[in-house]
Amino acid sequence: MKTVKQLLVFVFSTIILASCDSYLDTTPEDLRSPDQIFESYNSTQNAMFGVYSYLRTNPCNTLATYSTSEVDIPYTNVHTFNFGVWSASSAQYDKWVSYYQGIREATYFLQNVYKCPDGEITYETREQFKAEVRCVRAILYVELMRMYGPVVLLYDELVDFTADNLNRPRNTWDECVNWVSNELLELSENEYLPLQQSGAAYARMSKSIALAYRARILLTSASDLFNGNPMYAGVRNPDGTPLFPSKKDPEKWELARQAAKDVIDLGIYDLEKVMEDGKINPYKSYQAIFTTEQSKEMILPFMETDSYLDKRLAPQSINGWGFGFSPTQEMVDLYAMKNGRYPITGYQGNSHLKPIIDASSGYSEEGFAQFTNPLEGIERKTFKMFIDREPRFYASILYGGLTWFVSSTADERIYVEMFKNGNNGYDASHNHSNTGYALVKFVMPDYSARTRNVKRELPFMRYAEILLDYIEATIEAGATNPSLLNDPYMIQYWDELRERAGLPSIFKVYPEAANNHDLLLDLVRKERKIELAFEGMNFYDTRRWLTGEETESGYFYGMDTQVDGTRDSQSYPDAFFTRTLNADRPSPRIFHPSFYLFPIPQSSLNKNHDLVQNYKW
Repeated sequence: MKTVKQLLVFVFSTIILASCDSYLDTTPEDLRSPDQIFESYNSTQNAMFGVYSYLRTNPCNTLATYSTSEVDIPYTNVHTFNFGVWSASSAQYDKWVSYYQGIREATYFLQNVYKCPDGEITYETREQFKAEVRCVRAILYVELMRMYGPVVLLYDELVDFTADNLNRPRNTWDECVNWVSNELLELSENEYLPLQQSGAAYARMSKSIALAYRARILLTSASDLFNGNPMYAGVRNPDGTPLFPSKKDPEKWELARQAAKDVIDLGIYDLEKVMEDGKINPYKSYQAIFTTEQSKEMILPFMETDSYLDKRLAPQSINGWGFGFSPTQEMVDLYAMKNGRYPITGYQGNSHLKPIIDASSGYSEEGFAQFTNPLEGIERKTFKMFIDREPRFYASILYGGLTWFVSSTADERIYVEMFKNGNNGYDASHNHSNTGYALVKFVMPDYSARTRNVKRELPFMRYAEILLDYIEATIEAGATNPSLLNDPYMIQYWDELRERAGLPSIFKVYPEAANNHDLLLDLVRKERKIELAFEGMNFYDTRRWLTGEETESGYFYGMDTQVDGTRDSQSYPDAFFTRTLNADRPSPRIFHPSFYLFPIPQSSLNKNHDLVQNYKW
């Protein structure tokens, strides 16, 4: 408990610095002199936390989490994005200026931290602070590159990126990747940066975090969006320099593969597992990732202390904010059956009303049967769509006909009615599920919507991502080196993920996948979307895979929430369980080819005439 309190001090310090009398949100010298900023250990540490604050925003309060085919969100700014009503002058969740501001503050810190007197700070501590700030700066570049592609590298120059007449062109994609990945590699070898931080410093930068973000950017660089994408051939600097690679380089997959292996080989992370009677309990294990303090699976966590997410997920009838994250039918369709097979292989026609079902999966949408949800523990009449699904489904999705089973508070384990006139239905409040599903993946059992907040860790990055990075990169590298399709590590790591999820090996379920590059790639993409669902990864994955026009456009589907039922009857009308076009979203989502990258803000283009815009913006 002491460790958690110490960590909260760090988090609150970060928040305070972001909003009060620090040098943030303006140039440092505008408020205090360097001698004042770095006059003591505490002021220097606060200055470092100020740099951290640019990175530490709630990962479940970002566009990457909201605007994706996994979930429907009732926010106006998300709708603006989803319906394509945005531009270089009004891009939702734009980070170009704020991340460059953070980069500038990091460089300012690095250039002035020596002014903290030796009597206040040791040489070793000063060097550690510098390494941490360099790591934050490199990660800010990684996040900029995922959003915008090639960026302007400022290196160790102290540049005001909001100044007029800056005249700095964008560096090429390969220049950006090489510099950032080398910076992170150097930090992983820095003698003053801890391998992994603990205690009061838990969640601060470390060698392991540096290597993990290096793996993320190298996987991104190897992917179709950035690796010889012909769509970007015409994006060039004013001097004619192409900003994107013109030819696909298969060796980039090998670099990504090795980068992920470097993290794995540290031996300090593991999948979170809950053991019972010598066996993994897959339901509790998956829940434990997000409910365990300082989980061994978390690489870079965010400590949430205001219960924003729990409030957003909880039913409005118990004073929650009413199912603000509504999983889509498409996401429900994706989860495997308990035998490990994926039940839906496609759809008939342009809508998702008629799925193509894999008969060997055991899946059915015909009628009802008695079934006990393994986490609610009550036998109920259940629509067959929800019977015998994989454990991650039950640990993530609340479907019609269940109580709010995640709450440990007895009076909050209400029967949840998502039909039209139910206690959490369309007529009860504007805060209702648009799809007939609620998200329970992140809910803390001891959260009470009526009485108290909880502390929780949410992932910026967790170890399962690294394992999936290795698997994907190995399969992709296997396109030119087929022997890698039998790589024992790839098989081992995939088996470990499936075992924790309570599923048999993918190679037992789909024996025809052996040595089949295309099938293996399709299967690992499904695995990734399920394992990392609702964590903000799908937004970037569908972009780097160049599948956005297929998966991130069109209508949302769900159950028929417009059906009337009998309130407080502890039952649902059968007609509710019908695939239906989401009535709250009568217009389709729009995804133009330009949406694979964010636009450079028009205000920045106006000030920097050497800055060229992204494709078709």
